[in-house]
Amino acid sequence: MSFYSGTQAEVLPGGSGPPSNYAAAAASSSAAQNLMTGASGDYVQPYVPAFFFQMGRTGQLIAGRMNGLIAGQSSATTAIITLAYNSSSNSISGATTLVASPAITVTSFSSTLGAWSMDFAILCRGAGYGTSATSTSLLCSATTSMSTGTTAGITTVSPPNSVTALDCSVNNWLVASVTFSTASATNSCTLESYYVCGMN
Repeated sequence: MSFYSGTQAEVLPGGSGPPSNYAAAAASSSAAQNLMTGASGDYVQPYVPAFFFQMGRTGQLIAGRMNGLIAGQSSATTAIITLAYNSSSNSISGATTLVASPAITVTSFSSTLGAWSMDFAILCRGAGYGTSATSTSLLCSATTSMSTGTTAGITTVSPPNSVTALDCSVNNWLVASVTFSTASATNSCTLESYYVCGMN
């Protein structure tokens, strides 16, 4: 490594884990379900620290990956994985979407447990304070894959999403959720591992 740029990738606070699996999001509802619900003493959640995005700089980058397991009912069902941020920890209530996968069919996961993975990038185009349209500007993108492991899976690319109302002067917690198209007690999704790195 030449260290030409004088920067390095660094795992953000709470940015790798969890020490044990989060509880499965049992989706007997078609509403979004939190994939990072804290239920044990070793609960952790990644966050972007206050002032990580610096005033006067552009091109700062956060990149990461989430991996988990998913099951869907035997009749037509899709799932959407969403990455969002919130000024409150351990909650998807009031969260702002950074990037979401397209709806992916999980009907075939009723008998064979499926796996899912999302690679994401958050590019800062300018940092600011407050939550007005002129504050921190982020461009977020993701690639999401799902497979049963025994059949060819599907990989989707999310359209880049622009977020312009993030306050860089406070901690912003990253949170993941799943939304199934059909309510069923058979649907479930678990986030088993993740990492989130500040790249410069």
